Amino acid sequence: MADNLSIQEAKRWKEEGNRLSAMQKFDDAIRCYEKAISHNPIDEETHFQKGLAFMNLIRYQEAIDCFEHAIRLNDKDPRFWLYMGVNYLFMGRYSKAIPSFNMVIEIEPDNIHALSNKGSALAELDKHAEAVVSFDRILELVPGDVNALYNKGISMHKLGEHKEAISCFKQILKQDPEDADTWFELGICLKSLDNCKEAIKCYDRVIRLEPNHAEVYEEKIECLRKLGLDDEAEKLIATREMDDGW
Repeated sequence: MADNLSIQEAKRWKEEGNRLSAMQKFDDAIRCYEKAISHNPIDEETHFQKGLAFMNLIRYQEAIDCFEHAIRLNDKDPRFWLYMGVNYLFMGRYSKAIPSFNMVIEIEPDNIHALSNKGSALAELDKHAEAVVSFDRILELVPGDVNALYNKGISMHKLGEHKEAISCFKQILKQDPEDADTWFELGICLKSLDNCKEAIKCYDRVIRLEPNHAEVYEEKIECLRKLGLDDEAEKLIATREMDDGW
């Protein structure tokens, strides 16, 4: 156990680390947190803050090590589990991330961040039906949540439920008619239903909003050809070939 003098010294170093972190001087902050831990190794908050500093430096495994240490000291703080899961997510280790988010949800069943990240991890593993459960729970808690609607729409499309996906995307566009990504995904779903005429209208909206969108021109060309509008498709190809970026 740390004595009172050590605890005060640890507090001083931790506060200095927090100050440096706020200034985005994360390497210096980590050194302060390490000094704080040397004086008081059982302060879970210092381990947590050290983990956040590592995360900001994109040193995800070291961040996870810190969060694991914090959890060993206090496994009831949902922040520790959440950020451990987020760092696994950043590393592409989706199967490792999901149990961390489940622990957050066990502690705080309505934690939006955990539900959203869990859904995203499940979607990355092509477990779209399970992902939709998480997104639906968010929509129960926050009706009309744009991120949940968008992610649910993507998963429903992957499941072949194109009409459900379209419903999600249309709800987003009622809130934000300038969302180019949502117009694009709506076009993809309409194309999947062989409604290329309406899909092209969506793609044209994307082009007006984001003329340099990476994929929209190829999708529009494919729809034009499906409709037998080969001359228009070739004209668009010729126009795009003049752009060195295509």
